[in-house]
Amino acid sequence: MKANRTVRDFEVALMNLLLTTSFERITVDQICDEALLHRSSFYRYFHDKYDLLEQALGAWVERIVDQTATEDDLIEALVSQIEANRAMFSNLANGGMRSSFSAELVRMIAEILLARRQTPSQNTIVVALKKAENPEMLAYVLSGAIMGAFYWWQENNYHVPKAEVVTFIKRSVHGLVQ
Repeated sequence: MKANRTVRDFEVALMNLLLTTSFERITVDQICDEALLHRSSFYRYFHDKYDLLEQALGAWVERIVDQTATEDDLIEALVSQIEANRAMFSNLANGGMRSSFSAELVRMIAEILLARRQTPSQNTIVVALKKAENPEMLAYVLSGAIMGAFYWWQENNYHVPKAEVVTFIKRSVHGLVQ
């Protein structure tokens, strides 16, 4: 129980820091200070801040997945969360597709998608990953599509209506997995 609380405290600390600071500038010491936990506790659970980010994003996606019934609901929920947390996601994606961190985010999302493949879900993406000849490649293609749409929306200062972004992502994902 304590381990879960400690991990959650580090996740919350990172997300709080992302409200005002780009991920590339956040240090482990800042995360520990924000969480009110010692640096040794951080390294007991995580290799580095990228490991924490992957854990935090994974937990975030899991919460959204658990609250949605269909793939379309999931896409709508993800886009809504990105819109509601613009500052955090802007600081996470600082530098756009040209950032060296962009490839790391694509990898993280692909890993989260691949992990979902182990669940007994009827979600179209999960089913497609289970049936794919090369599930890892499909996960990276889907992840790249998701990140590309997000970066495009961000570069357009979120002026494109959310409903248009949701519709586009739904059509794109359906086209990729069918």
